[in-house]
Amino acid sequence: MKRIFIILVGILFSISLQADGLVADKDERDLMCSLKPYENPRWISEIELSNEKKLHFVSVKCMMLFYYKNAKWDDLGLHGVKNPIKKLKVQDYDSSKVVDAKKAFYVYGGHIMGPKGDDLVPFETEKDAINFMKKNGGHKILTWKDFKLNLFDLLNL
Repeated sequence: MKRIFIILVGILFSISLQADGLVADKDERDLMCSLKPYENPRWISEIELSNEKKLHFVSVKCMMLFYYKNAKWDDLGLHGVKNPIKKLKVQDYDSSKVVDAKKAFYVYGGHIMGPKGDDLVPFETEKDAINFMKKNGGHKILTWKDFKLNLFDLLNL
């Protein structure tokens, strides 16, 4: 009986984590990293395109590599579209709350690894990012203005 209770609590906890966060289809694959975002719900990030299609990624790193390097606009029906991206979304690492990627705070260089290794850990507030760094290490807190392609190439080594 105790085992069933523990399993039910675990299921309810995992559902609650996904309820507030981004959810990817079970069969969807990250266009940059080829993994299934659904399998790593805490790390899912999303690009919403101007044609309302949503692309899910296994992490901030994979989303940003796609953002900077994608060559798939033709495949997505957006060749020649002036502003193909409507929104970029990440999830607060602790709460799973969906946050505008351009307003989030990211911990760089901590002990927590994403599904594809080194990554940026996103937070809604700078205070939450600072608290995370106290517990898990980290070299720096970054914001959108700090993002450059070479950062994501470095993380992808």
